[in-house]
Amino acid sequence: MKIEKKVNNLTLKGESQKIDKDTYIITGKLEGDVEVECVKCLKTFPKHIDEEVKFKVVKPPYDGFDEEYDIIEQEKFDVEEIIKSEIESIKSDFSNICENCQNKEFDEEF
Repeated sequence: MKIEKKVNNLTLKGESQKIDKDTYIITGKLEGDVEVECVKCLKTFPKHIDEEVKFKVVKPPYDGFDEEYDIIEQEKFDVEEIIKSEIESIKSDFSNICENCQNKEFDEEF
């Protein structure tokens, strides 16, 4: 089944496939801008996202491992919640450094 869902400024486009009653596979692309905070100066800036994704959505508890897919545990298959979770993950990334701080030393005093 085709998927195209936008949350804030981030869009997931791709395909979902039901494997069994408790498992879905999503393959596609996340694209858009996410407002993130610079880890150095704490100012917000838009970070452009353009990445291929492969998710395996399973009912909890899940004790397996998959090298090919990122595992997402959900009671009910919900694409919007998956995108929201990805947005929070992007926001918490330690590589979020604004253009102004990219050339500054990290231990510089402010």
